[in-house]
Amino acid sequence: MASETHKTLAEVQNFEGKYPKQIWRLFFSEMWERFCFYGMRGMLVFFMITQLNFGEKEANLQYGATQAFVYAFTFVGGLFADKVLGFRKSLVFGGLLMIVGSVLLSIDTHEFSFFGLAFIIIGTGFFKPNISTMVGELYKDGDIRRDAGFSLFYAGINLGAFLGGYICVAIGKGYMLSSVIDEAYRWNVAFGLAAVGMLISLINFQFTKHELGPIGLQPGTPRCNYKNQTIA
Repeated sequence: MASETHKTLAEVQNFEGKYPKQIWRLFFSEMWERFCFYGMRGMLVFFMITQLNFGEKEANLQYGATQAFVYAFTFVGGLFADKVLGFRKSLVFGGLLMIVGSVLLSIDTHEFSFFGLAFIIIGTGFFKPNISTMVGELYKDGDIRRDAGFSLFYAGINLGAFLGGYICVAIGKGYMLSSVIDEAYRWNVAFGLAAVGMLISLINFQFTKHELGPIGLQPGTPRCNYKNQTIA
């Protein structure tokens, strides 16, 4: 198996210009993760009313509960990353859970609706806080360029949220590709598209890891002489 030479933290943080090159990779990983999450979130209330026969009030309450659980698991995911898994493994673990949840929803939107939603909620809790932390570590303490980096990163969040919220909802409701997607499978395709977005996010991150140096490694991993370490 091929090995990859990693940079030291100082080499990662010693870059010219406003943005480190690694931030563009993290930008796209976060953009596609938000595509997945906001695609699901945008469909949720309408899907519950039209497909699960929820009343409007009940659907909105479920939507609110979903958001609350996402924020709760963000705390749990951040804690696990900081103490046990490290940011990278937590991000990958969370992304895989989100893919599983979206795939379950795409297979059977009725039978697996809440089961798939639970996977997405937990996965988001492990993914979202940890990629933001890695963005911050691309900059030295006190680096005035950090604000510009986070502004760019948040632009990726907004772009992914817009695309996921529009495209997935439009497909589910039949506003997009209705001539090629049978009405009985529109929601399956919409949730499946969210899974594809999350898969793209993880693949992109796999190509990013070797450029991050020691950023996001599991707690306890030696960081000295990191440049000379190789990973098979």
